This record gives sequence, structure tokens and C-alpha cells, in this order.
Amino acid sequence: MSVSFSDQVRVLWKTAIHAVVWSVWLSRNQWIFKGKAMDFRFALSLVWRAVSDANRLRIGCMRNCVDDLLILRRFDLCGHPAKAPVIRSVIWSPPAPGWIKVNTDGAALSSLGVFAFEEELLAALMAINFAWQNGWHRIWLESDSSYMVQLLSSRSKQVPWQIRQAWQHRIYQISMMEFQVSHIFREGNQVADVFSKHDLGLEVDSWWANLPVLLIFIGWQ
Repeated sequence: MSVSFSDQVRVLWKTAIHAVVWSVWLSRNQWIFKGKAMDFRFALSLVWRAVSDANRLRIGCMRNCVDDLLILRRFDLCGHPAKAPVIRSVIWSPPAPGWIKVNTDGAALSSLGVFAFEEELLAALMAINFAWQNGWHRIWLESDSSYMVQLLSSRSKQVPWQIRQAWQHRIYQISMMEFQVSHIFREGNQVADVFSKHDLGLEVDSWWANLPVLLIFIGWQ
């Protein structure tokens, strides 16, 4: 049942089955203790009321398919269609004149035991320190990790102990900058995502002053 039916229809079928069992139990007791024969109309009305009441609770949604519509029509019930997905436009925005924008992304290989979140933090620390060393004091850091954005926005100290000292130093650096941090969905952070996966195979840090050939090969201009 969990595979064949939508959430709404599955709830209604389970309700109907329980109601049938309940009506059979009531009819059995009526026969044993009062000698009354089973009233089929009463049993059907009990099942019908149970299913109707369950449908009014609006538990689960139907699938937009013929099978669901036919089942609901048999019970003379209204369907609960799923809400349409929210479509958002995800666009990378360039920084204002005089600002430098840094996009970070953490990638990990499970075989190396490296957590993507810690890689994301390390990337942010490196970016902030690199900007500081080069005298860039108007920095906009953007990441697809909402938790890291929250940590930087609140200047939180709740980071892994291995990087806590470096983290506190970077917090001091951004306090001396014009600094902002924001979240971007992964679809708008594709370049950083490509580089994070590419750098997994490198043993040293890399810096490109011009557009890397890697991006040209994947069609990003």
C-alpha cells in the first residue's frame, strides 16, 4: 500500500480497513450477546463516515493521476492536490565597484574522512586571510552553506576546536574590514563548486590571475 498509493489515498484505505474490522467486531458482538443479525447498511455507513471524516483531516496529498481520481470518485471525495513547487531565480550577482566578491564551496571525499562543512570553513578562513594580506578591505563572501553564513554573521565561536584559534583571528580581521556575507543556492555557485571538486586532486593551493582553462572547457565564459 505504501508503494502503490499516494499519501491521501493510503490514509483513506487504511481508515476503510480499520472501519470494516470495527464494524465486523460490532456486528459479531450484536450477534453473540443480543442475537441480532448483521446490519449491512449500518456497517457500510460506519465505513463511509470514517473515510469521510479522515478525508476532512486533509492528511497527505493525492497524485495528479487517473488512478487516484478514480479511487476518490468511488468514495465521492475531494482530492487534495500537492502544492506547486516554489520556483526561485538563482543568479550570481557581481559586487559593487571597489568590492571583491569571494564564493566558497566545500567538497569532500568520504574515503579521506574529510567533512565538507569543515572544508567550507577552511575555504572561508583562507579567503579572508588572503584578502587581508593583499590589502583588500571591502570583501563580500558568499557561500552555499547557510550555517557558515550564520556563523560569520553572528561572529560565533561555535566552530571545531582544531580551527578555533584561526577562526578567532579571522573574526578580528573582518572586524577591521568592510565585510559582508550572504548565502547563495548551489545552482548559483557553480564555479566555486567546480573548483572545489577539481582541487581535491591537488596537493598545493592554486591561484589564477586570468580565467582558468578548466572553466573554458566546461563552457563557462
